[in-house]
Amino acid sequence: MKYKICKLEKSEFPNKLKNINKSPEQLYFMGNIKLLYEDSFAVIGTRNITKYGIKNCKLFSKELVLRNIPIVSGMAIGTDAMAHQTALDYSGKTIAVLGGGLEKIFPPENYNLFERIIKNDGLVLTEYENNLLATKEHFPLRNRIVSAISEGVLVIEAGYRSGTSITVRYAREQEKLVFAIPGRIDSVYGVGVNKIIKEGAILTTSIEDILVNYPQFMNRKCKKDVNKIIIKKEYKKIYNLLEKGESTIDQLLTSTNYSIKEILELLLKMELENIVTQEMGVYKIKD
Repeated sequence: MKYKICKLEKSEFPNKLKNINKSPEQLYFMGNIKLLYEDSFAVIGTRNITKYGIKNCKLFSKELVLRNIPIVSGMAIGTDAMAHQTALDYSGKTIAVLGGGLEKIFPPENYNLFERIIKNDGLVLTEYENNLLATKEHFPLRNRIVSAISEGVLVIEAGYRSGTSITVRYAREQEKLVFAIPGRIDSVYGVGVNKIIKEGAILTTSIEDILVNYPQFMNRKCKKDVNKIIIKKEYKKIYNLLEKGESTIDQLLTSTNYSIKEILELLLKMELENIVTQEMGVYKIKD
């Protein structure tokens, strides 16, 4: 990669990072270091994100970046990666905080995401030297930086004991507000987030629950969603029906004048183009 690794001394840190307990002595970074001095927001959660979590992570990440609020996360698989990807998908900015050096990207399956963040004017940073491997001891420490550089923290999903709860603890120590989407009571990844709510996090069901706490965010106009999917004319009838809710082939046949052959051909094309998905014969618009 043509981008070079740079070093930021502690004297150059923004106050929100300089004044925390165990403030790092230096940071190594690639990308747009100006983002470190902007008001950003952390989106965090389990690596084992569920469909419920994916839907909400995309929704809230999109609402933040459409208001020009950079998203901070840890570039782990699952929720972190989903938050970064959504920010980029909607032409927003994002900051990834790593648990290892910039020459040892972890997890390796997120290397393409790492490159995409840099190429799209994002920021990747770490307190660890360039060739230092990420270790399990580094990740809890990494989380104090995630919360410190963010105005607040939004929890999507979490297990009962997890790295997410460590980030929440750091956020509270740093006197940051913690927000949490209510978890499904039948999911192990709802247990932790509901516990976080019981312990004082702000129950969050809409972006307004976050924005109302930040005057600097409340006054920001929401950009038009220019990335909304453009649907081909031949797909519109089916797409419009699926926008109202998932459907079976029989339900689609009843609501259209298509033959079974036409329906199947159209649905197959839409699946191949990642517009719809189906499970056990039930079709819905892809998240």
